[in-house]
Order: sequence, then structure tokens, then C-alpha cells
Amino acid sequence: MKASERNALAKQFILDKLEFASSQNEADFKNLPEYLKLKAILQDLICVSAKGFRGVVATAITGKYLNPDYDPLNDFYSCKPRSIFEQGIYYAFEGRVPCGKSDPLNVAKNTNVLNDEWAKGSRPQSAAQAAVDYLRCIESVEGETREKVINFFFFKLLEYSNSILAIKINTPLVKRLSNQAVASKLAKLIIEYPESGAIPQLVVSKLLNELYANSNVTVEGGNESVFGTNTTSKKPADIWLSIDGRTFNLFEITVKKIDYKKLDDCIQSLKALDMLGQPVTFICRLPADVSTLHDICNNSITYKDKAFDFLDILDFINSVTSLLSIDQINNLIGELQSFVSDVNRSKKTKDGWNKIFS
Repeated sequence: MKASERNALAKQFILDKLEFASSQNEADFKNLPEYLKLKAILQDLICVSAKGFRGVVATAITGKYLNPDYDPLNDFYSCKPRSIFEQGIYYAFEGRVPCGKSDPLNVAKNTNVLNDEWAKGSRPQSAAQAAVDYLRCIESVEGETREKVINFFFFKLLEYSNSILAIKINTPLVKRLSNQAVASKLAKLIIEYPESGAIPQLVVSKLLNELYANSNVTVEGGNESVFGTNTTSKKPADIWLSIDGRTFNLFEITVKKIDYKKLDDCIQSLKALDMLGQPVTFICRLPADVSTLHDICNNSITYKDKAFDFLDILDFINSVTSLLSIDQINNLIGELQSFVSDVNRSKKTKDGWNKIFS
């Protein structure tokens, strides 16, 4: 079977499972052996912000559908999980179930054996252990019972997704707020609800887009995935500016500690792209995020002959917001609201938005 055919079958299998799950209710599964145990396992597996472990189970189930002899617990990668997830399962989940482009690969990381030892080294451990335990439950039964155990996974997955989509996101009355009041709320959002770094990166990107909206400067990188290193994604930075295809001013966005390994990774990715001569600015929390770096002077450091600048992210937000018109502020908030409304945003982030923009 061609890879494209396998991926199409994987996508359709997931679509069919979600469609069937939408017609079920909790009572349909209460006669399952160890129903309460299965329900508790699925709670740990599904109702967490970490998407990867749900992706592992969905991929394993799909791999078993494509090849009944497939053993996901002892030979996970033999089903070619990257292909069937990224080109099949992802597109069945997209917009309906919280997922990333490479969920199972982000947590399995070339691990073929999914067991208690693997779970102990994963975070959150409870979700990883739940993935292992649920796959064991599937493997321990056969026939109609196995099919029902599998369907229970998709039912609870869809139930969780629908609970996320049901959260109404507040529409801020921006015209009643000053620019600095908006800036203050944005600052609170990125610090308290960073969504694994997605929110700070998006806020900075949108601010720069609005700032340069009427110029020939292009803001790039901000709408791409924040997961994975710049080296593997072949990005020069989180965000960068360009004019007529010529790159200048690279920005790394974070609200986490910056250590020397981070600087090494940055140097490595720039060397690989032959862009080591481009200026790099970390937009971060000062001084908190640079506390482990030595010899910083005037918010700058030279490390391995490469200069790095550091800019406080709260100062950046305050300054750029003060330069925008009310229409630009409205556009910015509207785009952020759409981002937060997406099914892939966590309940915590959605609740945080509603609290801040009440």
C-alpha cells in the first residue's frame, strides 16, 4: 500500500471514530469491564494540556487498524507514526480536537517501547502512564470489547474537545481602554498564561505587524509553530524582519530562563543558515530571564564572538502599543481573541483571557 493511501485510510478511520463517538453517551460504556478504571485512566490521559500522549494513543489505535499484527507497546515506530499522524490523523483532528502537527513524536521521541520506564521519564508522568495503561487495556481484550474500549477513548476525547469549544471567549471593549491599559492586559496575559510560549510570541509578532503595517518591512515567523528548535524548523529565529526578501533583525521571544545552552542553540541554527552575522535580540523578562548569564553589560552580552541583545518584554509591549492607533489596537485584540478561541488553546488560557478581558 502506498503511503498516501495509508494516510488517507488513517484520516478516514479517525473521522469515522469521531462521528460514531458523537452519537454515543456515557451510559453506552458503563457495561465495559473495569469501566471506572478506564474512565479514570482517560481522565489522566485526555484532560491535560499536553497533547502528545493523546496523539500516541490515537496513532497506536490507528496503526493497529491498518495492521492487526502491529504491537504499539513494543514496536511503536513500526507503524510509521510520523506519516500517519502528520498526513492523516492531524487533518481529521484539525479544528475539532486539540492537536499539534507532530504530537506523538514530541513525546515518544524515537522510543519504540512504551512502558512504565518511558512514562517515568515523561512530563506529565501521569498522562504518559495513562497512555501506557490504556494501550495495555486495549491489548488485553479482543473482539467487540476491544472495539468498545477504543470507542470509549474517542468518546471521551470528543467530550473533552467539546467542553473546550463551549467556552465563550469575551470580546474586549477596547475603545473604553487607553493604549497603556491594553498593554497592561497583554503583559498580564503573556506572563500568567504563556501557553508554552505561544502567547508571548504571538503578541510580539502581532505588535510588530501592526507597527510596520504601512511600510515595506515584512514580519516573518510569528504565525509558525513555537514548538521545536529553530535548527530543526530551519527558522533563523522566532520572529525576524525582512525587506524585499533580505532578512535583518532577528528576535527570540521567551518568558523562561535563558541559559548558555540557549545561546549555543541559537548560534548553531544561525551557522546552519549562514546568518551568524545577523543581529539577535531576546525579548524576555529582565532581569529574571538572564539571571544565569554572566558579563551582561547594557543589556548585551558577547558569547563565542556573537553579540546578543536583551529587551524587556513588558517595556516592549508598553512602547509599541503606545505607537498604535485605536484601529490597530482593535485589529490586534481581534486576532488574539481568534487565537485564544481555537480548540487548541487550553481551558486555562481561555479562562485567563476571560478574566483579564472581562
